[in-house]
Amino acid sequence: MMFISLILLCLAVTFTYGVFTQGWGESMELGVYFFLSAVQSISLFFVGYQTVMSYLGLKRDKKIEIKEPINKFAVLVAAHNEEDVISQICENLKQMDYPKDLYDVYVICDNCSDRTAEEVRKTGVTAMERHDPFKMGKGFGLEWMFERLWELEGQGITYDAVMMFDADNLVSKDFLNIINSKLIDGHDVVQGYLDSKNPDDTWVTKSYSFAYWSTNRMYQLAREHLGLTAQLGGTGVTVATKVLKEIGWGATSLTEDLEFTQRYILKTGKRVAWAHEAKLFDEKPLGFKQSFKQRIRWMQGHFDCMTRYAIPLVKEGFKRRKLMLIDSAIYLAMPSRSILAFILLIFSLLSYTGMYKVDGALGNVVDRSILFDGWVYAAFVLCYISLPIVSIILEKKGKKLHWFVVSYLFGLSWIPVTIIGFFKKNQKEWNHTKHTRALSIEQLERSHEEKEVIYGQNPMK
Repeated sequence: MMFISLILLCLAVTFTYGVFTQGWGESMELGVYFFLSAVQSISLFFVGYQTVMSYLGLKRDKKIEIKEPINKFAVLVAAHNEEDVISQICENLKQMDYPKDLYDVYVICDNCSDRTAEEVRKTGVTAMERHDPFKMGKGFGLEWMFERLWELEGQGITYDAVMMFDADNLVSKDFLNIINSKLIDGHDVVQGYLDSKNPDDTWVTKSYSFAYWSTNRMYQLAREHLGLTAQLGGTGVTVATKVLKEIGWGATSLTEDLEFTQRYILKTGKRVAWAHEAKLFDEKPLGFKQSFKQRIRWMQGHFDCMTRYAIPLVKEGFKRRKLMLIDSAIYLAMPSRSILAFILLIFSLLSYTGMYKVDGALGNVVDRSILFDGWVYAAFVLCYISLPIVSIILEKKGKKLHWFVVSYLFGLSWIPVTIIGFFKKNQKEWNHTKHTRALSIEQLERSHEEKEVIYGQNPMK
């Protein structure tokens, strides 16, 4: 949207200049020509940049070397009215394959009006109850909890890092071991692999899961291989305590994870690391209406962050000569890609079929505005569409390739979601997503093992 706004501004300047120098007719032609050419150029940049960077990073991943457990973790679970699912993650986290004296689990019962706190205490996990109706949302709850952790230091309880999950999550038992190893390797902020708890439920969950699996490989892991920053995904996040004390959390937007990513890389110049083998599973929305609302909230927060951080990231990127900062700024502008890529597809069809050759002055303008031959556009689109397919194969999810169809159709809904999110970016109202899928990590693993018998592969490995 930032680029679209720039196009419209330049179009207005061009049109005004044309009116005073060449008259209304010529200025209209000039404006249309400029607009069509600019849209195509930016579309090609987005599609081309993402495709090139992803393919450059699609090399074989090396297994992380597990190191001796030395870091002590405060494991936080953010919960708001989650009595149906909270006990599962509490039991899951208690069974982690990591020394029990090197991690403590706390559940932030944030403005709960149900029995979430009682369910937490039944499992033996510490429930931290917070009540502040004027500061609703996960970001505020985390900030509050960090203050409680600093207070514990007066009692001699200290932590090397803070790990954050959502109430509906389930976590692989080696998660802490892998993150501990990443911290020992010198990383201060680490994002774990985001997987799906209920991929087979509906066409919506299939679309979400397909998108997460492919994004994990073609964006997050690719950036890890290229030495660029990963983007925090809201859960499965680990931050070194020293970082929280140096720069603070300071992220209370609707997408606090995205906001903290930009603050961290701007202030420290260090990247967010990606832990591809540290897997967590979360519950995807079952219905389209629920997912539509959730994604609008994501886009509201995304555009809010874009307007505040994109330009500073570009400036600092050129100033420090750090591609990582510029790459992250491009990521912030990526929601525009869904609209522009759709426009690019239209231009591909127009150019290839010759349908743009209409009569009259407007037809001449449109004709001249087609920058390349249809085969060039087709090559761009083909490379771009092939990315998630290649990624799914590399993620050993080849039996799910047919989900690409529903995932692509679902992806078209990002166009209205993006537009609505842009116009509502200044609204800060937080909406809770209800979770109901209660199962243990053992049940989830058994489900995957059953699919292994069917598909002849183990997606957990």
